[in-house]
Amino acid sequence: MFFGPARPHDPKVFGPPAKTQWEPVGARSAGQYGYDIIPEPTTWHAIHVDVGNGDSIWGVAAPMYELDWVAEPAYFVGSGPLLDNQGNLYFSPNFYHGERVDLVAIDAKTGERRWAIPETGEMSVGGPIILNDPDNPGAQIIYLAGPERVMAVRQDGTVIWNKATGLQIAEAEDPDTTKFQNFNYHPATDSLITVTKAGGLYAFSRKTGDLIATGQIPGAPAISSRGTRVPSLVVDRVDPLMDEAFGKTADGRGLFSAAVNHLYGGGGVVTNYFSIDPDSSRIYIAATAPDAEDGTEDGRSEIGALYALNLVDEGNGGFEFNVLNRKTFQGGTGATPALSADGARVYEADNDGNVIALDHQLNEIWRVNVGEPLVGSITVAPDNNEIYAITAGDVFQLIDHGDHGTLNWTAELNGFDGWANVDVQINGLTATATANGVVVMIGGGKSIFGSPIMLHVGMGLLDRQTGKLRYFAPGREDSLAMSVVAADGSIYVGHSPLRRAVGKAFYPELTEDVTGGIARFKPIRLDLLARDAICAAEARAANARNLDQATHSAAISTDIRQINFLISQAADAIETAVSDGDMTPANAQVLGDLLAQSSAGLAAEDLPGSVTTLNSACEMFD
Repeated sequence: MFFGPARPHDPKVFGPPAKTQWEPVGARSAGQYGYDIIPEPTTWHAIHVDVGNGDSIWGVAAPMYELDWVAEPAYFVGSGPLLDNQGNLYFSPNFYHGERVDLVAIDAKTGERRWAIPETGEMSVGGPIILNDPDNPGAQIIYLAGPERVMAVRQDGTVIWNKATGLQIAEAEDPDTTKFQNFNYHPATDSLITVTKAGGLYAFSRKTGDLIATGQIPGAPAISSRGTRVPSLVVDRVDPLMDEAFGKTADGRGLFSAAVNHLYGGGGVVTNYFSIDPDSSRIYIAATAPDAEDGTEDGRSEIGALYALNLVDEGNGGFEFNVLNRKTFQGGTGATPALSADGARVYEADNDGNVIALDHQLNEIWRVNVGEPLVGSITVAPDNNEIYAITAGDVFQLIDHGDHGTLNWTAELNGFDGWANVDVQINGLTATATANGVVVMIGGGKSIFGSPIMLHVGMGLLDRQTGKLRYFAPGREDSLAMSVVAADGSIYVGHSPLRRAVGKAFYPELTEDVTGGIARFKPIRLDLLARDAICAAEARAANARNLDQATHSAAISTDIRQINFLISQAADAIETAVSDGDMTPANAQVLGDLLAQSSAGLAAEDLPGSVTTLNSACEMFD
């Protein structure tokens, strides 16, 4: 049904991208904290990269890539995956047939399973968080949250602690309200914090897993003033398709129905993840306002609220959550609060399409309307005051000018140009800011009564300066998770096919069967990956050289850390480029010597010298 006239299939070809002209200007936003427990943002260690949920990493994404494999296809993966510092990948499935597991670890290069933690109870809605082990430098620990049990696991699958929470959480009409969100890390108390959809707050000792505090967000269960609903025609078609692929929920509901209910926030107080500023340890949670604030005391809330809280010693050997500030706004939000790297800014969105910038005390500074509601978290880059907002259709770059914000560009999402049966192209996932672009998912399909129906997906790399696609490659499946970029430039996608399941239900012959699992897009043309990493390091070093050490010491220190990572990333890419035949051994030797000189210059605090050698290396690709 709904077929239009056939068109020839003549896909647009994306060749090797030229160097990007984007570069950092001025002092970056940077925190004062160390990285003894919180990892450097070189890849995904938390649901939005780090504890502040910036969705921004230090490295480059592969400027050219292709779909490599899909692993563990039986699992519906709505969050993650995450990666550790040894190149291992972790995810917690949301729905599945067959084997019941809380955590799966796979080899990030091959997709082969390394180990799994069998189901031990109701774990988190989202998945794990990965932190450094301060007692074993170089090692990391994976932490899992659930209302029945919490767990800490080493990278080899050894369990450090596995604690029953002892919580007696009342049965709820909506079972989702009792599930835990992923842990986030609270530095001031060295604890792991989580929240439920019903607004329950819980803190556990990072070292032991013992429960140290509980609390409650003072919001009332949400109702939507917009009355957002998925038509029964869609639900009746898609639920059976999804149930066949992944099974029903534990309480017998259709997967599609349950997932849509969770996404639209019906009956919940908190439906998004939350942020913690690593410098101040202040906690930011987007939720609902107390019942009476919408003008009607009916046990429900039509008003959203952003809360700032802290977790402090209550004076008797325990800890307690305190609400410090609250900012209310009309409607709800589909965005996790996102923080600038220095904690000075909090970015949120409302249901009217407003991107809102607030200070750390939740005083509104500015708002910019992008024309339709946001459908994911705001990406906060540490450079050039750039932030990225996504709607169901578009990706926007906004600039925070301090006292006001402006819309700088709207992305050119044209990856499916020339595809037969693709009439519309839309944004698919939260944007990921990298040192050489912005990684996005693009969906292609048809339109029914003005609504886009996703039939195909792919991953694109946008230029940060222009919003145009530098590269695009077709993928396999839709996702509700993140555009995850690894330290080697690979891109990973957790498969959670809600939108494409609708496409499959209405256009069964025009798109592949739905599938779960994790997809890897492997880097190709590693010489270009090395180029982008080297030139990104050179641009950053040249900018840092001009900063005042007395005024911008945190920015310079963080720049040097990032430059060292980019040099390491380039060196690894050069080795692979030679073995793949994309770089001559002679050129690799010259580049390797220049990178070694630059690293030595950074170690000797000779930033100008490092700039010179990096510039010579970057110019070799002209």
